[in-house]
Amino acid sequence: MAWANIKSRPVSAAIVLGLTALFAVSIGIMYSMGSADLAGQDRQPIAFSHARHAGDLRIDCLYCHRAASVSTAAGIPSMRTCIGCHQNVARDSPEIRALAASWETQQPVEWVRLHRLPDFVYFTHERHLESGLSCVTCHGHVENMSLTPRAASFEMGWCVSCHVAQGVSRDCWTCHK
Repeated sequence: MAWANIKSRPVSAAIVLGLTALFAVSIGIMYSMGSADLAGQDRQPIAFSHARHAGDLRIDCLYCHRAASVSTAAGIPSMRTCIGCHQNVARDSPEIRALAASWETQQPVEWVRLHRLPDFVYFTHERHLESGLSCVTCHGHVENMSLTPRAASFEMGWCVSCHVAQGVSRDCWTCHK
């Protein structure tokens, strides 16, 4: 009888270890699915191509994202900014017709927010732009992107690495208010 208990201990330990590993992997997958870029997750209600606007037409980021230079958030362009060009340009495309319909009915386009930092993180586009960083530093080369996915992870380690590389403050209170 004692021999049977000794033989079953390694088997029991292996089963417990296997179940624990399976549980940990499952939790990891579920956690990453909430923050990972999944197909369709960032699809906008009206297709917008940064490759066309920032790439082909060379429209500066701050023309559309005007708030970035004076605010914590870059914001999305106002409908007035979009329709200012598109009441005369590419009016017959289905996307521009949808934009014009939204403008005429004064119903806002429900854009999908691509970047959101936790409430305990203080970030300001203004400060980063004033320090000489360009939009490309964090958002990548959007001028080559037809669809605009989330750029970098914007997790703490990524930001700290940039602060180290730039030789700027790593004091916790710089970013955590």
